[in-house]
Amino acid sequence: MTETISYPFTSRTYVSLSIARGIAAGRGHIDITAAHIAVGILREGENPAVAALHRGGVSLRQLRRELEEELPPNDRPRFGELVFPETPVEKEIVNVAVSEVAALDDPYLGNEHLLLAILREPETSVARLFARHGITHDLALSLLRSVRSGE
Repeated sequence: MTETISYPFTSRTYVSLSIARGIAAGRGHIDITAAHIAVGILREGENPAVAALHRGGVSLRQLRRELEEELPPNDRPRFGELVFPETPVEKEIVNVAVSEVAALDDPYLGNEHLLLAILREPETSVARLFARHGITHDLALSLLRSVRSGE
């Protein structure tokens, strides 16, 4: 049995995931998808993932609009009805992000790791949406390294 490695989340990662949960709750969704998390990352705004996308020439406003269109239709609950724990897709994305943290030998899990996790499977609809903006996992990783080095 392998031991699970746990990394602390950055404050901005908590904010991004909270934004994603708020979007899902406000729309009455019972699961948090990659699209919810990607919109959360973009709405948080001040993080290495957004810096890497900007450096890659992505129109952040257009990408956000397209990601919001990718969200499931609204099924708005009545006020106070929806409170949900960690969801299966959210958990899967965070687990893949943990592997990105380990691969980069980082001491924390940040928005950049969530973005890389979302882009890890290129056949998903959200990864294809990013690809239409020219962003793949490998390019995002390269742009992130560039942002981190200050180039």
